[in-house]
Amino acid sequence: MGMNATLAAAATRAAAPLAGTAPWYHAPRAELLAPLSDKHAALLLPIAVYWLASLGFFVLDALALPFFERFRLHEPAEVTARNRVSPARVAAMVAVQQVLQTAVGMLALEGDDVGRAQVFADHDGAVARMALRVAPYASAAAAPRLAAWLYWWGIPALQFAWAFFVMDAWQYGLHRLFHESRFLYRHFHSHHHRLYVPYAFGALYNHPVEGLLLDSAGGALAHLCARMTVRQGILLFTFSTYKTVCDHGGYAFPVWLDPLHLFFPNNAEYHDVHHQMQGLRYNFSQPFFVHFDVLFGTRMGAERFAKLKQASLEKRGTYGKQADASAGEKQAASSATATEPSPTRAADDLRRRKAFVGAAQDEASVETLLAGERGDPTVTTDAQSYRAKAGTAAA
Repeated sequence: MGMNATLAAAATRAAAPLAGTAPWYHAPRAELLAPLSDKHAALLLPIAVYWLASLGFFVLDALALPFFERFRLHEPAEVTARNRVSPARVAAMVAVQQVLQTAVGMLALEGDDVGRAQVFADHDGAVARMALRVAPYASAAAAPRLAAWLYWWGIPALQFAWAFFVMDAWQYGLHRLFHESRFLYRHFHSHHHRLYVPYAFGALYNHPVEGLLLDSAGGALAHLCARMTVRQGILLFTFSTYKTVCDHGGYAFPVWLDPLHLFFPNNAEYHDVHHQMQGLRYNFSQPFFVHFDVLFGTRMGAERFAKLKQASLEKRGTYGKQADASAGEKQAASSATATEPSPTRAADDLRRRKAFVGAAQDEASVETLLAGERGDPTVTTDAQSYRAKAGTAAA
């Protein structure tokens, strides 16, 4: 009993100078970022970071500095030549999603009273109780320090790691479902894939329903499962937003320019593969790690993707030569079969398009990609429009 009291007293002394032991986001004040309440900061700071980070990438694009240009994934002309939605509409739809996200967050996130209770809780007593738990595994002198470190740093680090895992699991599952289901892809996820050349402020360009399910619900679920405080939620939501912007930024920076690559292999180059026609059924993982792609066999590395693109280009060349060699025959056949039933023409189109896609796509993915109605800019209807969407049309 005497030893426990000694440990508790030592732990209390170790936890007393909060400014020296607690993370900065646990500063003992009512608002972390006054005059915003913590709840409002958790909702508004990610939006501010989204547009500030996007502005940074926009400046890089506009300045076109040679030093950074060597890391650009696509030529500037590709943005207008290949994308099927205007930047103005992208910005407007992102703003709509952020308004809806904020409204849902106001209802779902804990109130200011809960946040203040978390900040001004009896942290010293909690550290003292933890010291008693770790006492059998550490000396009497080390137990209080170990308890303070676990309370302020060790356990929060595990919380963030678990939140990242939950967010990745949620987004991988839903993201892949939005691709596997023709209905979901056609009516919802195809909006995001109108950006064949991603750019930073298009990171959250989604159908509003998908945005709420994939991004808003994923962040809320990760926050809940990791049992985070409101202030931890500020960090989680803001960092995941920043990471998403970087993954759509269009630059494959090396590690010495972007140290995040040391911890998160899911980066702009990795996600860019998914936005290309040949990579639509790969690299579903986002926004942190790639282990779900590895586990379920959907990972596509940059080198392998380059080989697939080359194979597709070679097959396209063969397809084009065959088309040119039989141009007269096709013209005659077209005249003779002008009244051919629609199902036959559709089947012929599908065979030709599958031949064009080649090794990069299987039958199911081709059908999914081509599912839709004529006139929808996300749907390929013939070889010419396919070449335009894939960025391989003749100049």
